[in-house]
Amino acid sequence: MDPLQIALSVGALLVAATLLGFAWQNKQGSVSRNASPSLPSDVPLDLIDSASTITLLQFSGPFCSYCAAMRVVLEKEARASEGLVARREIDITDYPELTSSLKVATTPTTFIVTRSGHILSRILGAAKPPVVAQEVHTALLTRKAQSDEYLI
Repeated sequence: MDPLQIALSVGALLVAATLLGFAWQNKQGSVSRNASPSLPSDVPLDLIDSASTITLLQFSGPFCSYCAAMRVVLEKEARASEGLVARREIDITDYPELTSSLKVATTPTTFIVTRSGHILSRILGAAKPPVVAQEVHTALLTRKAQSDEYLI
C-alpha cells in the first residue's frame, strides 16, 4: 500500500467517525411522546411519587457520566416546580425486566410519568435544561387539560 492510499484511508475513516459523532450528539436529548396512555400503567406505582402530578423517572447506569449531568438538570427542574414534579432515579441493574419492557437502550433515559404510572414522554440522553423544562411544561399542561375534561 502506498502512502497516498494510506492517507486517503485514514482521511475517510476520520470523516466517517466525525459524521457518526455528530449524528450521536444530535440524538442526545431527543424527545418522543406517547400518543395516549395505555392500560395498565407502564411503570410500577412504587417507583413514582404519587403526591406529585408527574415524576421524572431517570434510568441510569452505574458507570454513566452523562447520568450525573442529567441528574443535576432534573433535580433543578423538580425543585423549581413547587411540588408538582418529583424526580426518581432507577439503576438499570436493579430493574432489568422493567428496563427491557420499557426498551431502555441507552443511559440516561428519562421518562415523564403521571401519578397513575403512564408515560407521557421519553428523553434520550443528557438533555439541556430548556428541553427538560419544555417537556415538563408540556406534560403539566397535558395533565391539566386531561383533568379539566373530567370536570362537570
